[in-house]
Amino acid sequence: MPEVRPAILEANFEDVKKRVEEVKPYVKKIHLDVMDGEFVPNNTFTDPAQIAELGIEVVPHLMVKHPSLHLKKWDIPNVNEIIVHKEAIGNIDEVIKMAESIGKKLGIAVNPKTSSYDIKDDLDKFSMILVMGVEPGFSGQAFNGDVIEKIKYLRELKPDMNIAVDGGVDMAHKKQIVNAGANILAANSAIFKTDNIAQAIENLAK
Repeated sequence: MPEVRPAILEANFEDVKKRVEEVKPYVKKIHLDVMDGEFVPNNTFTDPAQIAELGIEVVPHLMVKHPSLHLKKWDIPNVNEIIVHKEAIGNIDEVIKMAESIGKKLGIAVNPKTSSYDIKDDLDKFSMILVMGVEPGFSGQAFNGDVIEKIKYLRELKPDMNIAVDGGVDMAHKKQIVNAGANILAANSAIFKTDNIAQAIENLAK
């Protein structure tokens, strides 16, 4: 069964907190989209100090320019792993060393148009890979089926690596995504835009 992580992208802490309270009884980790309005055309809540108050493990997905300037802010107790974008990194080794210096694992995210070949030689340096099913920035977009082959390729390369998918993840595409090799599903609309959040999470996890 895949692990389901509710993806939260909200502009203020009260809304983040509300979303967390809605799903906390059903999951172990939250996928938090952090957007700076530069790397993607959207802004979300970005204050790690308040995120530390949530009482659940949070995996920040940094959709920001120059992620190396942001990593140290996420040195908080309920963050063990941070995801950065391949497209935003200048020096991969520098970013990895920075994450190690604060005792955090580092995952790598790739946009739909980024080729798997661009990251295959560096995969051993990361704790996980996040395949974007949509162009990052906004929830509610339709899943890009072209990334299925990317997931398959990455699973063949790394049979034991955590492969997550974020963007457009819903019941219509879940089976295809999981069969391709993903074992973590980050979902927003498929969870929060339903009448029964608990049931939505359970259905995605089956």
